[in-house]
Amino acid sequence: MRRSVLVRCAGILACLALTGQAPAGPTFERNYPLEPDQGVFAYSRISPDGRYLAYAAEKLNSLPPGNMGVRGAPQIAQTVKVVDLTTKQILFNEVGIDAYWSPDSERIIFSSYAAGSVSIWHRPDNSITRNVVPIALGDYFSWAERDGRQLIATITSNYYYLNGDKAVLPAGRVTSCPNIGVGDRPLISKDGRRISTFVRGTVVVRSLSDCKDIIDTGLQGAKADFSFDGRYLALHDAKPDGNGEQIEVVDLQKRTVRTVTSGLPGSSLFPSWTRDGRLSFRYDGPDYRGFMMASNVLSAPERPLPATPRKLSMNRQWRDIFPETPAPRRKLTLVTIWGTWSAHSPVVLRDLQRAEADFKSRRLDVSLLTAVEPASYRSDLDRIRRQNNITLPEIPLTPARFALTEAVNQSPSTLVFKGGKLIDRRLGPQSYDDLRAWVGELTRRKT
Repeated sequence: MRRSVLVRCAGILACLALTGQAPAGPTFERNYPLEPDQGVFAYSRISPDGRYLAYAAEKLNSLPPGNMGVRGAPQIAQTVKVVDLTTKQILFNEVGIDAYWSPDSERIIFSSYAAGSVSIWHRPDNSITRNVVPIALGDYFSWAERDGRQLIATITSNYYYLNGDKAVLPAGRVTSCPNIGVGDRPLISKDGRRISTFVRGTVVVRSLSDCKDIIDTGLQGAKADFSFDGRYLALHDAKPDGNGEQIEVVDLQKRTVRTVTSGLPGSSLFPSWTRDGRLSFRYDGPDYRGFMMASNVLSAPERPLPATPRKLSMNRQWRDIFPETPAPRRKLTLVTIWGTWSAHSPVVLRDLQRAEADFKSRRLDVSLLTAVEPASYRSDLDRIRRQNNITLPEIPLTPARFALTEAVNQSPSTLVFKGGKLIDRRLGPQSYDDLRAWVGELTRRKT
């Protein structure tokens, strides 16, 4: 198999100018490094024209004493930054998360903690519109243009059109379909007609508003972003050896998949398409931490998608996932699976530990445990636990059983067991209030 090489050229034409011939595989450019003490909260997004990068920078201990930050976590800040990759200038900076670009590269929609609202920032004049839509409709936005109208989808499978900068309500809701339900944590295609979503462990592509055109990729991946022509889907998933994450591109017409970053030693995460077919992604490795751009991505060798997608059963048992650890005897046991590549992790661990103290004070028969993504470095895991004073127990999780947790799709993720049986799970970060409400609901169940 051909190996990708690290060539610092911005695209196929630049590589032709430098080498006199087209590259044999994908090429990569390091275009914006992270500061040594800076993390990235969730995804980053490139503007469709490829010039501007939007991401939520995260730093610990950067807020004044008493400021509670995101989701009730002390001494932590997430700040939406927009960077001009040509000049390296920061064009916008505000406390918040989940920025996503409009199709014309002129606006971002994001959750503003500064204003406590869903907001839209305008790049040409630096103006901001607040209260675009009620925050209860969800964040983790994706933005499409459907039949000349601007369309936003959210993490909670809601969607709404915009009239200018304001949502047209009531919002729509992704339709539940036979065998797959609604799915979890969708991203919308650029034409607004399809979504990528998670269904029992794999990435599924389906219609936004009906049950047509369902494609199960069979891949246990995450953050599946549609190309502008709608043919390709970029996502990240675990490397075959379990040592980090890689970028894959699915051809939805031919039902094939390409591994784009097979030549890079670190983890490649959160791919985002430009209109001209390049991929921006976050990279975390011993050689570099920051954002990169991949060109010539379709030159990577392709192979068929799995012929029979392997779906995870809700009949999973404790012994299937954590055989090295005796089955719990508590009425409920929650296990949160996390990794160092997700900047949600410090917040989630602190909220989990706070919830544990609350459950103990109320004498609930509930235990809270942690397990870690096998690809994370032990030194990084220990540093995060130490910095955040985490004392929660950790149980072993092998690479072979990691896929059974669904944390491949979304990290962190939490599984709930009653005795030795899995009875519920949630993908993504759970706040202190989320955990209290969830455990309250589960303890009221009769079965």
